Amino acid sequence: MTASMSNGIRTFLMYAQDGKGMGHITRTTTIAKHLLAAHPNSVAYITTESPVIGEFTLPERCDYLKLPRRMSPTTMVETEAEHEAAIDHFRIHVRSRILREAALSLVPDLVLVDHEPLGRKGEFREGLYALKEKSPSTKFVFGLRDIMDGVTRIRAQWRDLGVYDALENVYDGIAVYGSRDMYDVAEAYAIPPSVRPKLHYCGYVVRDVECTNIDEIRERYHVPSKGPLVVATVGGGIDGYPVLEAAYTAVQHLQSVHPNLNAVFVTGPLMPLEQQEKLRARATATCRVLTRADNFQLMAAADAIVSMGGYNSVCEALSVGRPLVIVPRSTHKIEQQIRAETLAAHGLARWIHPKDLNGGEGLAQALEWALTRDPREHARLVRKIIPSFDGASNLTAYVSGWLSEEGMGGRADAREQLSTEGWA
Repeated sequence: MTASMSNGIRTFLMYAQDGKGMGHITRTTTIAKHLLAAHPNSVAYITTESPVIGEFTLPERCDYLKLPRRMSPTTMVETEAEHEAAIDHFRIHVRSRILREAALSLVPDLVLVDHEPLGRKGEFREGLYALKEKSPSTKFVFGLRDIMDGVTRIRAQWRDLGVYDALENVYDGIAVYGSRDMYDVAEAYAIPPSVRPKLHYCGYVVRDVECTNIDEIRERYHVPSKGPLVVATVGGGIDGYPVLEAAYTAVQHLQSVHPNLNAVFVTGPLMPLEQQEKLRARATATCRVLTRADNFQLMAAADAIVSMGGYNSVCEALSVGRPLVIVPRSTHKIEQQIRAETLAAHGLARWIHPKDLNGGEGLAQALEWALTRDPREHARLVRKIIPSFDGASNLTAYVSGWLSEEGMGGRADAREQLSTEGWA
């Protein structure tokens, strides 16, 4: 048993599944910041596949365990079935073992799993169940982003993976990052009555914005202090080019009606370089294109926002009370479209299906709605419908009730036992 394991240090183990985007890791680092601030004698470890985790500024006393991706030479020829089988083999025999060893070595006081209750395609299942058996005093919390996907799809996935059993027998709590009035997860995902008492709606999780002085933000991004501003952001940007391309055309059209209109487009670090270059080549003094920016700050300075339908981007736009136009991702997953439809039904946003971008005409019409909204009235409507954007603080208060001194001794004993017995 190490010194840190015996001197009362609390350990948090967090899992953030992020293979392509940035949403899960952004939310997880925000929560880690709040947890560590509330518990000065604690440390946190984030396990993630995110390719950009090294670019995040982590809070003090927080580190990450990078889950590897299955690599193969460019010269290797595989069928799609062979490729998927190789990835599944890698997940089971490499990533699952890493997660299991990390959990059993750290014996954390708290395990917080974001989005996928058993990890991506069940890769954390073995580790979670093994830790539950070895360290009964460890608390397990599933962080549930309210809208995951179509309800039929999620229910089937949860049945196939054994998620309902884990919610019943592994998890002590389910922290819902949302509002029951906006989206009832118990009904949507057929959560059994025996599990529903574990549900705790925390409100929406957004980052802490460091600067809210609009003049300072506009000056930082070289935007005039007067005149309307459109901010268009596509998260990590991996599939956001069509949205920004249409937004550029829409802004050009609107500038004939609003001559003082400015725009800032943020491509995100994951947008392919050739697509970024195409957008930069079309940039003007009144329509800037950036690879990176503090999107939250820019949104605070905006009069209208264009965004894809990811949880973090939408929540940040709503939290600053700005009219929002959503272009949801168009894939087999319909999470973003459900979110867009839900917000539009409450009058908080307009949304356009990607196939209806029509070179920017439909987007221009939606932006005209956003630019002509009364900003104070819109902000009041947001606050009326969505009572809390303090999800990270509320989650911290929720789990802190379990992080009592009484439980520390049990985990220290478990750590000592594991260090002498091994993991067999």
